[in-house]
Amino acid sequence: MTQVSGLYLHVPFCKHLCNYCDFYKQKLTAEKTQFEDFHQFLISSWDRHEFLMREQKMDWAPLTSVYLGGGTPSLWGALGAEFFRDFYLSKLQLDQAEFTMEIDPGTWTPEMIEAWKKIGLNRISIGTQTLDGNFLKVMDRIHSLEETHSLLRYCSENNWNFSLDFLLGIPYSQEKNRDIIHELTELLSYSPTHISLYILNARSKYPLVESLPDDEYIREEFLKVSEFLRSRGFHHYEVSNFALPGFESRHNLKYWRGEAVAAFGPTGTGFFPQGKKALRYNWKVMSPDFQPEDLGENELLLEFVYLSLRTSEGWKPTHLTRGLEQVFQSWEAKNYGQFTAGKMVLNATGFVMLDSLMDDLFREGLA
Repeated sequence: MTQVSGLYLHVPFCKHLCNYCDFYKQKLTAEKTQFEDFHQFLISSWDRHEFLMREQKMDWAPLTSVYLGGGTPSLWGALGAEFFRDFYLSKLQLDQAEFTMEIDPGTWTPEMIEAWKKIGLNRISIGTQTLDGNFLKVMDRIHSLEETHSLLRYCSENNWNFSLDFLLGIPYSQEKNRDIIHELTELLSYSPTHISLYILNARSKYPLVESLPDDEYIREEFLKVSEFLRSRGFHHYEVSNFALPGFESRHNLKYWRGEAVAAFGPTGTGFFPQGKKALRYNWKVMSPDFQPEDLGENELLLEFVYLSLRTSEGWKPTHLTRGLEQVFQSWEAKNYGQFTAGKMVLNATGFVMLDSLMDDLFREGLA
């Protein structure tokens, strides 16, 4: 039996549906039935999920990571803490778990956070995105800068382990000469332990798609931010993630290392590895059932290579062919990373070039 020690729960509620976000969400109204329906969805999912685990020869272990994503999980409030305790923690144990909740500015109270802290919450991920009021409006965010600073002050003054989400490639960044280093300097004054740095990947129907900066600008922005954060003691341990030593996201590392993670909630995605094969499952929105995706040996290998190269752990092929060695040597010569003892570890320049580097592997038939 394979042990499952990671749990993801998707909480879909949002105060406002931002026009750039592609994650599944629903606008929270005054209707109490929204939470009741959500709870019933989760309750009905449990037996279906238990059957899947038995079928896949998976077994629960004490959880070492729990992640509440969304949506805006903080809108679940103290009611959510009560439900999570009574339903999930009556069935599952925590083993000094990293327990994370995503919180947007303007969607929290100290009492709500304390209710979750009592059942194990010990890490907060803040949907900051930008610390420039003009760009908050551009990004269709409805929280104010003061609401952002209020949450940051709370986390800093109460010694929370907290992460920040931060967006690059925002519309009009190029024309308005966004001072991203100034924003980050101000954010670091609150002492976050982790920063997730995402490049806006807007769909074609995004209303401001014509105002996005060009690829070269985004590349330079990414490299500038990486250099700045590394100079402040942060480890660039994954393409989009930086952490102070010892504060890497334990939960996300499970995904990147191909470890088992269970999931619940509409569109929540779980992953069950089985040797050279794996099952990925994605919960449906309208019914407590999921869409399975079987990954064969070749698909799993490609995913493993890609995810390994996304991290500072790098990729060490089981069989290092001469052709693969030549590819790695050419990457090192172009300053994309370091090839040592049969392992390829990319740097920030390599990270930003990763998709084209994967094309190098495909052309050589090496992955």
